[in-house]
Amino acid sequence: MKIEKAYRYIKRQIIEGSWEPETVINVNEISEKLAISRTPIHKALSKLEQEGFVSIIPQVGVFVKRPDPYEVLERLLVCANLDALMTEQAALNLKDEDFTYLKSTLEKMDNLDLSPDDYSKLNIDFHRTIYEASKLTYTFNLATQLWDYLNFVGNPDDLFTKDRRKQSQSEHWMIYFYLKEKDSRMAKGLMEKHMRRVAKLVGEEYQDIDLNQRVFN
Repeated sequence: MKIEKAYRYIKRQIIEGSWEPETVINVNEISEKLAISRTPIHKALSKLEQEGFVSIIPQVGVFVKRPDPYEVLERLLVCANLDALMTEQAALNLKDEDFTYLKSTLEKMDNLDLSPDDYSKLNIDFHRTIYEASKLTYTFNLATQLWDYLNFVGNPDDLFTKDRRKQSQSEHWMIYFYLKEKDSRMAKGLMEKHMRRVAKLVGEEYQDIDLNQRVFN
């Protein structure tokens, strides 16, 4: 419980931007604030290092990691494939009430006057409803870590401009209709294409390399 408490606290500070990249993470301050010893904090930091949020340099310190362009791209491509897999499985399990909720969510998302943050929350609800229906617990938990990473490296104001929302909504509605038809193959392919597009958008924020040349052929 103490490790989880430290993990969630540190991760929240990073994702919400309270600690910017290359900020030194002071273990003693965290220990005092959370009223826990240093040991669970160090264990939480080790986990966050594996997830790409911090850098631990022996004899130097712990820092909020500055995202590496290639690592960003790789993690988001893995995320795209996991999301596609869960969508394929969800096509067999989604119930009438799930489709009612998905449709209601999409109708709210069609409103271009929504703020990027509000759209982002509805977007998470839409995807989460599909992925939970997959009943792939391990895959879902792994994907959740990568969604948190997307929140770390991606800015809703950039990802969810009005023009980009229009394209996303077109893709969302197509995914919805293929799921309703229980066409798992098409739904999977569309979700992978949708998430690869997001990976490309985020990746381009971090580098000058030609993403199409590297991974999108």
